Amino acid sequence: MDRDLVQQLIRLKLNDNRLPRDPAVGIREMGRLSSNGRQCAACDEGIGANQKAMLVMVSQEWMSLFFHADCYEMWDAERLL
Repeated sequence: MDRDLVQQLIRLKLNDNRLPRDPAVGIREMGRLSSNGRQCAACDEGIGANQKAMLVMVSQEWMSLFFHADCYEMWDAERLL
């Protein structure tokens, strides 16, 4: 997915509370196979076996989110704006 489109989608999800603005309280890089098939919380695309993924715990009700590594970095920057 195009980086600009993902950034716009993240902003939209932050504005309508589908993604939290709370900071991550725990971050874990997932092994390539352990995240296979999970949906990225930012771009809604599946996380493939050949893609690096992040499992993020957010303090908002101890929510767990899966992100592509690049999507996580964009969310982490955008949530502060």
